[in-house]
Amino acid sequence: MHTQWIEQRTVQRVSLREGLVLSLDDYNELVIARPMRLTLPAIGSHPSEEVLIDPARVSAQERPLLDLAGAVCTRAWCDDEGALHMGFSRGHCIDVDPDSHETAWELYGKRHGYMACLPHGRVRVVRHDLVDDETNGAAN
Repeated sequence: MHTQWIEQRTVQRVSLREGLVLSLDDYNELVIARPMRLTLPAIGSHPSEEVLIDPARVSAQERPLLDLAGAVCTRAWCDDEGALHMGFSRGHCIDVDPDSHETAWELYGKRHGYMACLPHGRVRVVRHDLVDDETNGAAN
């Protein structure tokens, strides 16, 4: 399991270009290129709901569901298979599974490094904020 450096970072902007792009404070950016599960929090009498969204084909009806600007990323990690899991301060969750043929997600951090889930769930990590060389290279 790899914890992401974007925990406790605030989503500043959400955009759709080459996938779903979450711009977070402290010069961090997450690009989700493959279908994701977005869990919406329960509101009033409406229960929590999970919606499958393909960032390459977001419909007009789905766009309001992606309004995460101002939310804080409260948890973020990827598992040993390369799936990304995130939780936000407003109760939303995002889960992205690895893809057999394409990069599923990429995380860039100006002060931290780069991490990506390549095809078949291979996770690559390059950290320039840590002294330990064991953090560079392949996680899988």
